Amino acid sequence: VTQWYFAEHYGIVGILYGLILSFSLTVFWGLPVYYMYKSKRLA
Repeated sequence: VTQWYFAEHYGIVGILYGLILSFSLTVFWGLPVYYMYKSKRLA
């Protein structure tokens, strides 16, 4: 979603920024939340 938004406004640079933002949100927010969910479910 971020790639599309930034691509419309910033072109090819926006696609790269969108990919970086998506990756960062996945690594720094999504994976820790998923890990905490799984660890609480197993305990």
